[in-house]
Amino acid sequence: MPWPKDAVDQVRAVADILAASAMPLALDDIAARFQSKGPWKKRLPQLLDMLVALGRARGR
Repeated sequence: MPWPKDAVDQVRAVADILAASAMPLALDDIAARFQSKGPWKKRLPQLLDMLVALGRARGR
C-alpha cells in the first residue's frame, strides 16, 4: 500500500498493520508493507513511539 500523505492517516495505517498482525513486528516488517519512495521511513519510529504512548502498541 502507498504511504499516506496525511499524518493522521499515517498513524492509522501503522496502527492497522500492528492490529492485524498475530505477532510483534519490527520496523523493517512494518516498512515492508508500504511501497512508497522518499524519506517517509524516517518518520516511522516516531509514529511507533506515538502509538506506544497511546497504548496502541508495545515498546521495543
